[in-house]
Amino acid sequence: MSNPSFPLVSVVVPVYNTEIFVQDCIDSVTNQTYTNWELILVDDQSRDSSFRICKDAATKNPRIKALKQEKNLGALEARNRGIRESEGKFLCFLDSDDTFELLKIERQVAFMLENNHAVTFTMFQRITEEGEFMGKSNVSFAPKIDYHQLLGNPQFSIITLMIDTAKVQIPMLNLQIVKAEDYVFHLSILKQGFSAFGINEALSNYRFRKGSQSTSFMGNAADLWKVLYNIENLGVISSGFYFSRYLIKGLKKRMILMSQVRELKAQLK
Repeated sequence: MSNPSFPLVSVVVPVYNTEIFVQDCIDSVTNQTYTNWELILVDDQSRDSSFRICKDAATKNPRIKALKQEKNLGALEARNRGIRESEGKFLCFLDSDDTFELLKIERQVAFMLENNHAVTFTMFQRITEEGEFMGKSNVSFAPKIDYHQLLGNPQFSIITLMIDTAKVQIPMLNLQIVKAEDYVFHLSILKQGFSAFGINEALSNYRFRKGSQSTSFMGNAADLWKVLYNIENLGVISSGFYFSRYLIKGLKKRMILMSQVRELKAQLK
């Protein structure tokens, strides 16, 4: 569609060894109520049948691109390639084991156009490996977030994000010192002077997989300190201030997550 009321939306998905889940991810985009989209699947040298599933989907639907990295370079480089290949006015992201709710793109595009927003996000919910509802996001909703509010205070997931590519310079990150690439990506966008505006509705689904708890809270905290001190160059005092904000809010979010995990385990007994 060339109608400006229905601009093209690019959905970029890095793929790696998710043969069990990637078809659900693809279906959650192809079944969207909003139809003017392109889906860019970038396989990072999967060792399972993930890329075959992606190629099959692309064969059946011309709006899907299935690309394969020449080398295993990680999710960040796969996402960067997907961004370079994208053509949409609006850009959003999924991980290959996560899904969109069917109204996600329609609701978010309408919100962007009606309010002339450059950056928006929605809430998300957790689902089990089997796709069943597990719990709401452990991040409290904020209708508007700027760069300083985001420091030490991750407020939205990349799978909920939508960006107007005509207004925002899309960061092409090359990170070596941290694993928190999504958070650095968000900061890099808002640092340009934008605020992110939220829709208080869970329109994306984060799949909580076995082993997801392997990354410790302190490991995440160490990464966040590196972001504040080494990447954002805030200095010791400012980094310490925002880091303390993270510790306080992060512990609360961790407690909510652990409660959801305990409830899930109880249900499975």
